[in-house]
Amino acid sequence: MKLFVCLLLFIAPTFNLNYKKMTIPYSIVISKADLIVDGTVSKVFKNSYEFTISQIVKGKSGSKINVSIWKEWMCDPRIGELKTGQRLILFLEKTPSGNYNPINESTGELYVDKDNFTNIFIAKDFSNATVLKKGVTMYLETYTYQQNLNGSFFYSQKSIFEICKMKENNKFFKFLVDYELAYSKVNYNPVYQFND
Repeated sequence: MKLFVCLLLFIAPTFNLNYKKMTIPYSIVISKADLIVDGTVSKVFKNSYEFTISQIVKGKSGSKINVSIWKEWMCDPRIGELKTGQRLILFLEKTPSGNYNPINESTGELYVDKDNFTNIFIAKDFSNATVLKKGVTMYLETYTYQQNLNGSFFYSQKSIFEICKMKENNKFFKFLVDYELAYSKVNYNPVYQFND
């Protein structure tokens, strides 16, 4: 018995029980998403749910789509219960079967309650769905994301001066630019047109 206790005490420090979800920055989630939508859950099945879209922020789709239910785990529990009528904002990737998956599980599935979010991975200042959707639209009009053998890059279609003005109009856009893109490679290469 002493040997077992000694062995347990010896190897116990190697167990890492501090699990933390690796979140993907929303600047990348937005860029990678095939579809970003606001709407409600209309039916819940065993492995998926039917989602009725009320607004498309990015992409194209019919008014109803099927979304896979991601598997919860210790570091990434579902924020709320999936039930008929639940409002969500979804950041989705399309699967080969035609269904959609939320990007990075809970990161891509935001629960909305009376136009506010509950417990999401972005700063609490952005708890308003209207501000978030407008910021996403502004971001999509400004940046594109590319990955190649040399790494990943963000390209801007606007000048730094235009972006500074835009940041004053939307807190979520400001968050994306100042905090998430601050450590990324951004190529500011706007196309200027000169009138002759």
